[in-house]
Amino acid sequence: MLDYGLLKRQIDQMAVDAGTLQDDFFARIDLACSEMDRWEDAWETLGIKIARSRTSWLVAQLGGPITEACPRPDRPKELTVIAADGSQIFPDRHEVANCFLINIGYVVIHYGTGERPVLNSEPTLFYDEDDLYQEWAGKRSPITREVVGVRRNAMELEKVVALSAQAHAEGRTCVGLTDGTLILWMLEGKPYDFRRETLQTTLAGLERLRELRVPIAGYISDPGSADVLNALRVGLCPEQPPNCDKCPWKAAEAQHLLDFDGDSEPPAPIPCEPIAGVTDDMLYARKLKRGERSGVYRSASKILEDYGPHRICFFYVHTGWEIGRVEIPEWVAKDRELLDLVHTAIVDQVDKGRGYPVVLSESHERAIVRGADRDIFFKFLKDSFIKNNIRTEQSLKQLKKMAASV
Repeated sequence: MLDYGLLKRQIDQMAVDAGTLQDDFFARIDLACSEMDRWEDAWETLGIKIARSRTSWLVAQLGGPITEACPRPDRPKELTVIAADGSQIFPDRHEVANCFLINIGYVVIHYGTGERPVLNSEPTLFYDEDDLYQEWAGKRSPITREVVGVRRNAMELEKVVALSAQAHAEGRTCVGLTDGTLILWMLEGKPYDFRRETLQTTLAGLERLRELRVPIAGYISDPGSADVLNALRVGLCPEQPPNCDKCPWKAAEAQHLLDFDGDSEPPAPIPCEPIAGVTDDMLYARKLKRGERSGVYRSASKILEDYGPHRICFFYVHTGWEIGRVEIPEWVAKDRELLDLVHTAIVDQVDKGRGYPVVLSESHERAIVRGADRDIFFKFLKDSFIKNNIRTEQSLKQLKKMAASV
């Protein structure tokens, strides 16, 4: 049986430790806010220091005062908001046919016109050999789940572009929204031809939106990024220029651990560590009022070097429900009219969705493929093959799964 006395003492100690940790973390946030204020009038100096630094983390590239806070602009009386989201059924070699499905849900909501919204979805079946096999760097192999995901992302953007072109032709003011980042992180470490093909598709879509002057933005809820905080960490470093790979404080700390004999004095703390662990949303929860956005920053991701004029920038916005991260192409960031349009549309959409952009919630609901949908999909496949006198072959593994569910 449990020794309740011993257990209670351990739980009490855990609560004390948690309180100490919480107090320390709040102190880190306070220090980060003070550090931000310190650079309010010297942000250009900080920007130069960041440009010359070599760090092991992503650091926001400054485009203006780091303490900038912009109020929400007025929303146009008539506005069309467009979004697309996707879901998929991956290839399953244990099923009756080798194929996969991508379902794109899309939503077009017109505000100020009295028109009914468009809420729909489009399933697309892929079964040709060119769809099921990929060849990168001279190597041919079956399509992977990751590649299916990349194709789904491309189809989402293509749908937003098509709907935006239609709305633009009708003379509407519109904004396109996507769920999540606009940065193709999955391209890191991938073969050159895979990167090229994926980028070409994405950049073609962004270029078409630029021609239409329809801004697109990726909304990230509950972001855990620390790009701006890392800029403040660079500011704390006394090295000129900072170089994380040759940090003398880290070297001294490592040497101390090697030589530790119980009596030696600990090395000086690493200068940037006092605010480590704080994230940008925690910082801006203190700095932004409801409806306000931060200044616009450029992402330092290496992937974006191939984006050209579509290089991704970002800002943080206080939606009234949370601090969200909004990613936009650089041509949107440089056009104040489009930037304001994205800003006000995001705040309005989150308010209407009671915490999350309503257009993204609705497109997700149209896109999602649930377990029952998947079962029906494979039943349709089997029935159609039998109807057309095509032999179906299911693996032993799949037959066992079917038998177990009976």
